[in-house]
Amino acid sequence: MRDHSTVCTSRRLSGPPRWIDAGRIRVYAALVLVVNVLLFALHIWFGCVLRAPNNSPPGWDFAVFWSASWLALHGPAVNVFDTALIERIALPLQNILPSSFITPWTYPPTFLLVVLPAALLPFTVSYLFYFVAGVAFALHVCARILMPMRRGSWWLPVAAFPASWVVAHAGQNSFITFGLLGLGLIHLNKRPWLAGVLFGLLAIKPQLGVLIPVALVFGRSWRAFASAALTVGMFCGLAGLVLGFDTFAGFAQALPAFNHFVVQQSDHWPHGISTVFGAARHFGMALPAAYGLHAVVAVLATCVVAWLWAARASFELRAAALVLATLLAPTYLMPYDLLLLGLPILWLVRDGARNGWIRGDGVVMVGAWLAPLSFYTPPQWAASAYVPPFTFVLLLVVVRRYLARRTERAIECTSLAVAAESSDLC
Repeated sequence: MRDHSTVCTSRRLSGPPRWIDAGRIRVYAALVLVVNVLLFALHIWFGCVLRAPNNSPPGWDFAVFWSASWLALHGPAVNVFDTALIERIALPLQNILPSSFITPWTYPPTFLLVVLPAALLPFTVSYLFYFVAGVAFALHVCARILMPMRRGSWWLPVAAFPASWVVAHAGQNSFITFGLLGLGLIHLNKRPWLAGVLFGLLAIKPQLGVLIPVALVFGRSWRAFASAALTVGMFCGLAGLVLGFDTFAGFAQALPAFNHFVVQQSDHWPHGISTVFGAARHFGMALPAAYGLHAVVAVLATCVVAWLWAARASFELRAAALVLATLLAPTYLMPYDLLLLGLPILWLVRDGARNGWIRGDGVVMVGAWLAPLSFYTPPQWAASAYVPPFTFVLLLVVVRRYLARRTERAIECTSLAVAAESSDLC
């Protein structure tokens, strides 16, 4: 009969699965990169050159940011929450005809402060500036995460990650949020005050920061917690002074209306809502049941974060769990928010290179890496609603890796104790 240590060790691999070695990674990533580039080129052709109706050019969501900037620069900043005013500017830039799907501004004044200079430049130039700056920030974070490894095999999968091309097409702020969350976690141990500042700047998109306090409290990172709270307060104060504190009242009034709109349309949202709530609604679940299922998953994810951070799991596993739980907690996320999936994938790659792999990890990671391609399916499929299971299973991979390592440490300690006892008897 095999002992427990043999069973446990047999679950581990000495290296990554054969079907995702460095050579195959480059080939697979190159193929996906070609698909991404072709699709992006089609958006440019139909949206910019042919101007085919309802074919949005790159930067279709940045058009809302640019329009909000123009309104804030040419009148009371609170005007950005007037959907009629913002659509009058944004829809022509988006090449979209008016429809029942509104184009509102539902971001906090903190983010309006960040994009305030956007309309000082022509729309295309402004989009390119924010896009290049965001990509550079995100790539810097990827390089920092992969620094302990040989990075030559990984630049192609990073460039080909489908979510990054979804963000590029939308012109969204996901490169910024990716960089703030990733760099904040990188600096957490050695520069907690700087980490707190980076976490606090996530006030540009508050739903992505709701679980950071949980991690910091259970991880006993008090300096980072204090720094983050101070940064949020100062950031909000600066936004109020520059834009007017009435913008916070406008934001508070806009949220319920937008939430109602999302709920009303949640069962047939174009491309799907990338949350458990959105998936439940897509598959016909009644509203109370969809909220209930989402709450159960969100609570479980929050408990995993609290547990791993309190138990002082390895940094890679704690960081991956926090980001994955961040994607499972909100009821509303769009496909461009799935760029954050890149962070746990990178940290799991680093953890696997250092500690070995467990069978099945590679399949889940590749599935999560490919998941944002769902955005390119026909809108009627609402395929992005299929993404949350990948996120949840990837969180289970993190938990399994932690439990396996804890078991191995316990076996090693037992073996050492037995050896010491035998030595004493001799």
